[in-house]
Amino acid sequence: MLYKIALFSLLYLISDEVVAFRTQSVAVKGKLLCGGVPARDVHVKLYDQDDGPDPDDMYDQMLTNDDGEFSLSGSGVELTPIDPEIRIYHSCNNHGNPCPREWVIQIPNKYIYSGPKAAKAMDVGTLNLEMIYQTVILLIISQIVYSIDIAEQHTGKQSYKVRGYLICGDKPATDVEVKLVDDDFGPDPDDVLASKHTDEDGYFELEGFTTELTTIDPHLKIYHDCNDGIIPCQRRWAFELPNHYITSGPRPEKVLDIGTWNLEMYMPGESHDCVH
Repeated sequence: MLYKIALFSLLYLISDEVVAFRTQSVAVKGKLLCGGVPARDVHVKLYDQDDGPDPDDMYDQMLTNDDGEFSLSGSGVELTPIDPEIRIYHSCNNHGNPCPREWVIQIPNKYIYSGPKAAKAMDVGTLNLEMIYQTVILLIISQIVYSIDIAEQHTGKQSYKVRGYLICGDKPATDVEVKLVDDDFGPDPDDVLASKHTDEDGYFELEGFTTELTTIDPHLKIYHDCNDGIIPCQRRWAFELPNHYITSGPRPEKVLDIGTWNLEMYMPGESHDCVH
């Protein structure tokens, strides 16, 4: 009798676990640029990122078309919610490095659907791959690389200009604080070259100048509450900007257009910041 009870209990647990496994799907699309030119033949992959010994599941992959566009979708059967992300391998602004740069962008849960086909694809926007997403580790590495691999050296008055659009889902991200900063390594405080909030269309344009003995290190910082729930303070994104847009003198002659970025997605190592 005890044997039958134990066997029944085991079968119940197994059947209950099997029922708990479910098919989940996700889809994502976007457009990639390198400067003002479509980034064609860029390898983009869609993964379900798994922690621990379980290897990541690749759902889909493709090369961007002649217009820099990509569209990926896939599904998997998991016991827990999937963790979808796209990985972009490119050589834009890579300074001759033989290995491609890798961008990892995490897709929010709202775009995960039950069943084998996603009802709606997340549009990440139109992304300029020239920029470098800044994490703490990359900050240290970039200071070393930056001091070695600069195509043009500047000194004295130097200026920069950057513009772009920010969206939150399918709506403009209005009143988002953006800053153009000269990032100074060490005890020297960073210089804020310009700061403002996005307009009703999610558009911003920043320009400014500073005086330095060495080439400035321009960064773009974005503070926002898109897809942030009730978490206090703002999500903080930071990008290192390419130095070939630096102009010697107080008025910038070039402008970096970052494209259109959907703030819903998660960037690796992003933080929350209460004091801007």
